[in-house]
Amino acid sequence: MAFARRKPASPKRTLRTAGAVAALSLGASLMAVPQASADDSPTTRQLLDACSWADVCDFHPQSYWTYTGPRHQVGTTAFNCGSQTNQHRIDWADTTGSTNTVGITIGASYKWEEVFTFSVQTTYSHSWEVSHTDTESNTVNIPSGYKGWIERGTGKQQAKGWYELHFGKRYYGHYIWYIYDYQQSGYDSDHQNTGYVNFKDAKMTSAERGAHCH
Repeated sequence: MAFARRKPASPKRTLRTAGAVAALSLGASLMAVPQASADDSPTTRQLLDACSWADVCDFHPQSYWTYTGPRHQVGTTAFNCGSQTNQHRIDWADTTGSTNTVGITIGASYKWEEVFTFSVQTTYSHSWEVSHTDTESNTVNIPSGYKGWIERGTGKQQAKGWYELHFGKRYYGHYIWYIYDYQQSGYDSDHQNTGYVNFKDAKMTSAERGAHCH
């Protein structure tokens, strides 16, 4: 959610979002204003894009953590139509991109992404990649009449904080805008052995036998 602060004309400084003005928590009171139209405030995407030309564009990290991403299949499913357990090689490539809570596609060339990456790396001493691809080959043993596949849970990292933008001229009526509660996740490249890769198998259905065993 984006907020703006008016250029101070009195001791009271306020934050503004579409539809409400919230006073800063420095003893100022909450102020009610008429409902604002959509044109009164920029979208989050417009504010992030403005990072490339704003006088100041800073990201202020508040928290950082690592975790294991959801399990998902990598590579294709192998089918053993033979009469005994056979070895199958499964080649796979798995790309882990960066996602955020505002639903905007992330690209390494964006200024706001550069600001985020630099700030997180500096604050928490962890590298950050917008996109990372792992490529492997695994040999698995599949029993007769079974199918086999590989599941992966990727080691990931996430950071949360807020953007602060300053403009030399009023932008949508304000000199200062904020984007609060911004979160972004990505591949944990500093701990590449985290996460897991598991082999899974299950008996083929009659339909799978008909499709893959001739």
